[in-house]
Amino acid sequence: MMRNPIMVGDRVYLRPLEESDAELLAQYAAQEPEPFWEHRMPLSPIAFTSWIREAYAKQPPEHIAFAVCLKENDQFIGTVDLWSIDWVNRTAETGSYIGHAEFRGKGYGPEAKHLLLEYAFDRIQLHMVYSMVWEPNFRSAAAVRRQGYRDAGRIKTMTRKDGRFRDWLILDLLRDEWLAAREEYRRRIAERAQREG
Repeated sequence: MMRNPIMVGDRVYLRPLEESDAELLAQYAAQEPEPFWEHRMPLSPIAFTSWIREAYAKQPPEHIAFAVCLKENDQFIGTVDLWSIDWVNRTAETGSYIGHAEFRGKGYGPEAKHLLLEYAFDRIQLHMVYSMVWEPNFRSAAAVRRQGYRDAGRIKTMTRKDGRFRDWLILDLLRDEWLAAREEYRRRIAERAQREG
């Protein structure tokens, strides 16, 4: 049974993050196999609890975080977020993370991101969203491009990891572009459902 759903897709739904999610978030972060994950979020259960509280403390919020849960059994598998929300200019940074490695590469992340974009553009009427991707993480960059994002720029040598400075890629998506990309996304989902069903 879905618990407090905000956005519902074919296989996943989004609900507000809860303090009770902090323990599992910390476990996912500690076991992260992805070498490109850049740890912008805290790693301990206490820090995650504080992070969740802070997300809800400001009004209007500058950060909206959702838990990504499976519809079939309510299992919490990751998060999607809107960061740095600018309510005047109607912009925000997007983020997504499927923390449960078993569910990566199976379409759950794109479905959750699609629901986040529907929320951003249809529910809270944002004009533009952007994503910042650490340059070696070509998989994430490709994933957001498939959602309709376009390359917007690069921040040179912003992050140091393993003794080297790395660039950040910036990709953006306007509401009008999203409307066109959404139809293409829905077509791909329908094709996948036909193949699987």
